[in-house]
Amino acid sequence: MRGELAVYLNEFEFRFGYPPDLNSVETGSGCDEAVRYEASAVSAVSAVSGDLALLDRHISRLSLPDVGVGLFVHSVRQTADGLRGDLPTRVVGEVEDSVVVFGSDGGGALFALSRTDGATVYRFPPARVDGSVYRCAEGIEVVALGLRGFLVHVESELRRS
Repeated sequence: MRGELAVYLNEFEFRFGYPPDLNSVETGSGCDEAVRYEASAVSAVSAVSGDLALLDRHISRLSLPDVGVGLFVHSVRQTADGLRGDLPTRVVGEVEDSVVVFGSDGGGALFALSRTDGATVYRFPPARVDGSVYRCAEGIEVVALGLRGFLVHVESELRRS
């Protein structure tokens, strides 16, 4: 992914006429940082999804404001804070599921992993949130099956932008 990002950023100013913002892929330090600052964050995320904790070991944070409308993978601390009520943990409407939000885009959409099957990755368009419940009548997308599939989705967004 870093290679794809380097190529994209190298061509960015030529293609768009202005320099790119700060785009970064932080790897390998997320769990260590979370353990240092808040050990319970890793425990909370691991309890929900071992895949999310594993993802954090490889991509601790992703910030791509210049890819499409923007694409972000939250730190393990942000994800854990979401589980504690900062972000929706249930979706009702077009889809009904228990979820953990782990990312977002620059247009207000959220990326969430199904807690029911542990594999479905949703993209929720901006919609009403009541407490921890995300309410949406339409527009929910399944962007991948599994977090590995989500990373393939990110790479395809890099190539498409």
